[in-house]
Amino acid sequence: MQYFFHRYRTLEKANFPIATRENAICLSIVTLSLSIQLWNITPFSQWTIPFSQIPVPSLLASAALFISLFTTFVATAPIIGRITPIHRWYLWFVHYPLLRVMESIPWCTGTNKHGYIMHLTAPKLLGYGYVTPEQMDGMCSLAIVRNPYSRMVSIYGYNRFGEMEDFKTFVRRWKKLMKPYLEDGEKEEWYTPCHLLPQFEYTHYNGKQLVQSVVKQEELKYLKTREGAEEAIKIDSSVSDLPNIVREALLGMPHTNKRATSKKWYDYYDQETLDLTYEMYKLDFEVFHYKSEIEQRPDLKPPRPSRRDAMQAMKFDRFSRDSFMSRDGKRMSQASLFNSVRDSVKLEEVLKSMNDDNDNGNVGSSGVSLRRSSVAGRKSQLLRAVVEREETSESVGDSSHPSKKDD
Repeated sequence: MQYFFHRYRTLEKANFPIATRENAICLSIVTLSLSIQLWNITPFSQWTIPFSQIPVPSLLASAALFISLFTTFVATAPIIGRITPIHRWYLWFVHYPLLRVMESIPWCTGTNKHGYIMHLTAPKLLGYGYVTPEQMDGMCSLAIVRNPYSRMVSIYGYNRFGEMEDFKTFVRRWKKLMKPYLEDGEKEEWYTPCHLLPQFEYTHYNGKQLVQSVVKQEELKYLKTREGAEEAIKIDSSVSDLPNIVREALLGMPHTNKRATSKKWYDYYDQETLDLTYEMYKLDFEVFHYKSEIEQRPDLKPPRPSRRDAMQAMKFDRFSRDSFMSRDGKRMSQASLFNSVRDSVKLEEVLKSMNDDNDNGNVGSSGVSLRRSSVAGRKSQLLRAVVEREETSESVGDSSHPSKKDD
C-alpha cells in the first residue's frame, strides 16, 4: 500500500513522470550492465541464463529499460485511461491478477477486480458488498462535488497527452471516449474509466441520494471563519447546518492534489468546448444546481437544457447536506433504500451478463467465441470464452490418450 500511495502522489505531479525513484534505479542497473559488458569485467560478463546463451547483464539492462518505459509512459493516467486496448490490457494482465493484493476493504482504498475502490460509486460499494446496507445506514457519508466546467479543466490537466494536446482537442476526444456511457449507460471500469463518469453517478441511484451529505467544493471556503459560516447560512450554502462529524472532517481535510496552472479554469473555454462539456455532464448541472453559464465569460452563450433533460432532472431528489435528517430533526433510517440499491445493482450485473451472451450469439467453436468476444469487448463473455477454450483443450488432450479399456 505504501508503494500504491507513492505512485499515486507521483502521478498527481506529472502525467509522464521522469524524475522518479524507479527510473533512478533502472538507470543505475543499465549503467552497471553496460559497464560490465564494455570493459569485459569478469566473471560478471560471462554469466549467462541457465539453458541459454543470454548474458545476465544484458537481461538485467533489458528488464530495467522495460520497467522504466512501463512506469514512465504506460502505467499513467493518459495512456491507461484513454487508450482503450491498453486500458483493457492493463486491467486484464496487471489490475485483475496483481493489484488485488493492494486492496483494503476496511479503509476503502487500493484496487481490486472492480476497479480502484476509492473511485467506486456509492451504488457499486453497496452492490459489490464492500459496504453493507446496515453499515451505510449507520455511517456518516460525504461527497464533494464541483462545477462541471472547472472539473473538466482538472480532468484535462490529469489526463492530457502532455503539453502538445490543447484543451479543445482533449474535450473532443473525451466525448468520443465517453460513448459507451452516453449511448449504453455503461458504468463499469472495463467500458468507462472512472474519470469519465458524471458526479451524480457517485452520489445518487435512480434519482435517490445515497450519501448523507453532498457539499460543493466552491463553498468549502465558508468553513474557514466565523464570518464565512454566517454567510453560508445566509445564502443557504451546502456547507451550512452540516452534521458535526462532517464539518470536522472538512475542516481537517488537506488539499494535496492541486496542480498549478498557467491560467484560470474559465479561460480555457470557447463556445465549442463549453457546449461539449455541458452535453456530457448536463445532469450534474441540474442535480447539483450549477449554472450553465460561466459568469466570468459573458462572451460565451450558455447552453440551455432540452425539455427531455429537464424532465429527467426532475426525477432526482434535491441534493442535500443531510439527506438522513427528517423534518422533525431526527435521523431517518435508509436501510430499505440501501437494500433495494444493492439488489438492483446485483440484478443489473446478471442481466448485463445475459445480454452479453445474446449479443455474441451461440457459437459452436470456442475459438470463434473468443474472437467475437475480443472484438465486441464484452468482459464477461471474454472471460467465459477463455474458460471454454481451456476446457476444450483439456478434453482434446484427454481424448488423445485412450484408456486401457479402449485398447
